[in-house]
Amino acid sequence: MPRLEDVFGVSAKPVKSYVERPDVDTRFTDAIASDKEIIVYGSSKQGKTALVSKHLPYDQHILVSLTPRTSVLDMYQIILAKAGVRIATGSTDKRSTETAVGFSSKVKAIIPLFGGGEVGATGDVKAGSAKEGSFEEIPINLELPQHVADLLKRVGSKKWVILENFHYLTDETQKQFAFDLRAFQELGLRFVILGVWREKNRMAQFNGDLLDRIIETPVEPWAKADFRRVVEKGTGELNIRIADTIVEKAIESSFSSIGVFQELIKGVCAEGGVKETQSIRKGIDDVAFLERTVIGKANDYAARHQRALEAIAAGHMSGGAKGDLPPLFLPYYLVRVILEGGFDAIHNGMRRNDLHERIRNIHHRGNDVRASDMSNLLAGLANLQAVKSISPPIIDYDSQNRLLQVVDSTFYFFIKNANIREILDAIPNPLAAA
Repeated sequence: MPRLEDVFGVSAKPVKSYVERPDVDTRFTDAIASDKEIIVYGSSKQGKTALVSKHLPYDQHILVSLTPRTSVLDMYQIILAKAGVRIATGSTDKRSTETAVGFSSKVKAIIPLFGGGEVGATGDVKAGSAKEGSFEEIPINLELPQHVADLLKRVGSKKWVILENFHYLTDETQKQFAFDLRAFQELGLRFVILGVWREKNRMAQFNGDLLDRIIETPVEPWAKADFRRVVEKGTGELNIRIADTIVEKAIESSFSSIGVFQELIKGVCAEGGVKETQSIRKGIDDVAFLERTVIGKANDYAARHQRALEAIAAGHMSGGAKGDLPPLFLPYYLVRVILEGGFDAIHNGMRRNDLHERIRNIHHRGNDVRASDMSNLLAGLANLQAVKSISPPIIDYDSQNRLLQVVDSTFYFFIKNANIREILDAIPNPLAAA
């Protein structure tokens, strides 16, 4: 009997209210049937993981969860380990940043032979399980995609490699992998890359040769009809009915975020006393259930986003000190501009020129804020948020379209429901400390 959390809400596991969208799911399944690599992108909590796990169950493929410290060598070692290949330890060249034992790119790979010992999920040979001659050592260079692909073929791996949180990698690491990805596509090793960004051709910006070798699947936008289908499917699972007025108000309150919508409907069900599938069909008609849920979620999101905005505002990456004058403190002014502009200014993105002008108008050294300072500020946003442990990131700069965009879909809900003046007053002004 399905429980409420199995049907509605944001979950690491697929929820039973998942609905297929022809323009998204069909594009993804067509991409699986092709010979190309797949990029799935969009704001956080918009269904990237749900889409991929629906058609490529994670437990049947090789999943790599990336972090800001993951290097390309780390990535390849994890992929090989999960396929049953162990990298011989003992190297003193610690070029990897995340593995337990450092290793250089030139290493020995240990693969099990037919009838050999058991290799664990991390690639380690279990003690006492191997007999002499059960494994083969092969010298490889982890910097060469050819060697990685050949090893996976040697162990008979035909699994997809799913790279979660690709946006966490540094630009340099993303660029390095973008060139390797071209080689992997030719070698027949298939990747699905999930990233929190909203612009097209993100990977192709690093390597133009990828244009005809990848298929991009954006998970946004969500249509109102899709939200209604989610409710219809989920209420069928729980044997309940939710009044149309509540559903429509929830759609309006979610600001096109399926994650927010799922949480609102889940809250409405909980307020109505629905914890699991009902034996007798139950109706939920009280709009107050939604109103209380909105207040609760606004408080939840406010706590997280306010901390994140304070962390961004405290960043000093832009420098700009001049004689006895204080630094530029551009991250602080960026946060002010976003909050003072509110939902109407940010929901379609903010143009770089507009950002520059708004910051100069309120800046303590407005005439000193140059175009190059703005470039440094916007180019460093991803790294600043990673350093401040803001996960998922809230904002991202699309350099191709020169547009600052929100990439955490809950932020719209937050900025529409928050007391902006209180939040602005709570963010420390770095000029006071200076």
